[in-house]
Amino acid sequence: AREGTVLNCVHPAAVNGRVQTCQRVSDLILGALAQAVPERVTACSNSVCTVATFIGTKPEDRSIWVYLETMGGGGGARATKDGLDGVHMHVTNTSNLPVEALETEYPLTLLRYELVAGSGGVGTHRGGMGLRRVYRADQDCRVRVDVSRISSRSWGLYGGGPGGHGGIECGPGVVFDRDDAVLKAGQWFAVTSPGAGGY
Repeated sequence: AREGTVLNCVHPAAVNGRVQTCQRVSDLILGALAQAVPERVTACSNSVCTVATFIGTKPEDRSIWVYLETMGGGGGARATKDGLDGVHMHVTNTSNLPVEALETEYPLTLLRYELVAGSGGVGTHRGGMGLRRVYRADQDCRVRVDVSRISSRSWGLYGGGPGGHGGIECGPGVVFDRDDAVLKAGQWFAVTSPGAGGY
């Protein structure tokens, strides 16, 4: 990429979250290829790596604990099939941690883990659905979230509709300030990953 662009920035440009840029570029490449070989590419995926990072202090020894979770979202619909639901796409290279492992290791309880109905773009073939996870803090902690596609949507191909938005929900008393919130024990916080475009 040409020096000085978002793909090859120069000092003093701040850089962070390279996977978010890689996700978008991957879908842009597929969009360009759709003009030549539409039957061989997908509509736009969720195009993000939704990340929730929780941090707190263990009461028994005051040591710090950190839990970082990446969430899948919708996979783009294909010319012959619906998109995949709740999957990691392109360059994320992360896994789906079992709820039991999360709750055993960290002072968090997962109240809900579900597909977001209606979040896949409409079409002859539906875009994949995003995920929604609702966390309850079992002790005081902070959460930071990196979720894109809150204001934009994943595009569909050849008349397919866009995927649903990502989002944040806060339980009573929780204030989300741009990208983080402080959770008191017993409070909940929800993260929704985006759906994908239809075909």
